Amino acid sequence: MKSVMLKLAGALLLGTCAVALAQSAAPSRPGAAQAQSSANPLPATANVVGSGPIVMPPVPRPAGAGPQRPRGDFTIHNRHLLYVTLPGSLERPMYPNGSGIVVLDADNNYAFVKRIHVWDYAGSMAPEDVSGVAASPATNMLYLTARGRMAALDLATDKVVWSTTLDGKCCERPQVSADGKTLVVGSNLQDYSYKMDAKTGKLLMIFHAPGSPAQHNLNLSADGKRAFMSPNGKLLQVADIETGKIIQKIQFPENVRVQALNKDSSKIYVNQNNFLGYIVADTKTGKILQTVEVTSVDWRPVWNRVPKPRVPHGCPSHGVALTPDGKEVWISDALFHKIHIFSNTDNPKEIASIDTPDDVFWIMFGIDGKLVYASSGDIIDVASRKIVGVTKSEWGTKMYSEKELDMTFIDGHLQRVANQFGNEYGDFVTAEKLGVGPHMPVLQGAAYPVATPTGTDPNEGMKPASAQ
Repeated sequence: MKSVMLKLAGALLLGTCAVALAQSAAPSRPGAAQAQSSANPLPATANVVGSGPIVMPPVPRPAGAGPQRPRGDFTIHNRHLLYVTLPGSLERPMYPNGSGIVVLDADNNYAFVKRIHVWDYAGSMAPEDVSGVAASPATNMLYLTARGRMAALDLATDKVVWSTTLDGKCCERPQVSADGKTLVVGSNLQDYSYKMDAKTGKLLMIFHAPGSPAQHNLNLSADGKRAFMSPNGKLLQVADIETGKIIQKIQFPENVRVQALNKDSSKIYVNQNNFLGYIVADTKTGKILQTVEVTSVDWRPVWNRVPKPRVPHGCPSHGVALTPDGKEVWISDALFHKIHIFSNTDNPKEIASIDTPDDVFWIMFGIDGKLVYASSGDIIDVASRKIVGVTKSEWGTKMYSEKELDMTFIDGHLQRVANQFGNEYGDFVTAEKLGVGPHMPVLQGAAYPVATPTGTDPNEGMKPASAQ
């Protein structure tokens, strides 16, 4: 028995040595294929180990491709986010989605990221309607307006840098100049607008426009030199940002509602009361160029019923936007729950329509114009004209807002931001490519800016404005 065991042990020892010799003679992986001579090539499956091929390290990123992740750093440096402000419409109940700013991850199926608190409200009070939102890569701030006050948030910390009530008659749609120095803000249904320092919030000037009451939708030209003050009235006036003087007046047949500008701001496209369609005017001459009516639906009998149908904002169409390539005009239809799409030509034709689950009363194009963010909470693919997503809160409820921003970040610094209006020139990068916008400085580096103390009012003690 003992001899048998010795023989088995010897055989096992010889086998182990043979395997070791064979392994030492074989080339090592992953460079095995390179070590073989051409006379004895490895089989095609030689690079297969276990369940799949050997994965080689990625090629180093070329210079200028953006910040690389340092060794041991698990931070996501690049973010693409959608900021949805709440309550973002007077046409929806204010309570289901709460107040503040809900941030969604645009690269992760619009998953909830966080909610940013802005202003305090008593539980017994209704929060103020958010009336506008803008942001600037030059200041790394987001500017939020409500009917009664305005705040600037540091986008790297989500802290309020300053908050102001101005003369008690602010505020509506804000716009920031390309250099990040000037903030232009509409009043809350008065006949004037404000010019402010974008960093400090200090009031610099008031643009008076007698004859244009109930101003709210304020737009800015691509070069940042002209302010288009849109009243809920028939006379739209254009102010020079530098001097504050009125340089153009455009008279429309009906009250002006939503507006959008073409790439060089030479044309303005507006919705009107009592009209399903849009009107185009020349901003240099003040002349009406086109009146484009929706004819694919028989809207007039519906609109002229007695009593008149209740629709958002009191007009059949409250929403107009141009695609960044300038080829299409998108308008909302509150009577038939649609978006109508027209060719932007000398002889415009309706080329498509989109049925929407809910009313749409504002249309915003995202960065690069590939997606539309409708106030109904629907996200629409521009190419296919299909609804591809929905904006939802942390509770899974659909959010309805007319004030949203599509933005990209690197290390907490804003890089690109879509315009809250449906202007053809889009964000500043698109405007620069079109040759109609000046270069906007963008904050660089990985150091996070530090917010100034919360709650300061740069215009505290300003004399209240008298009622208009």
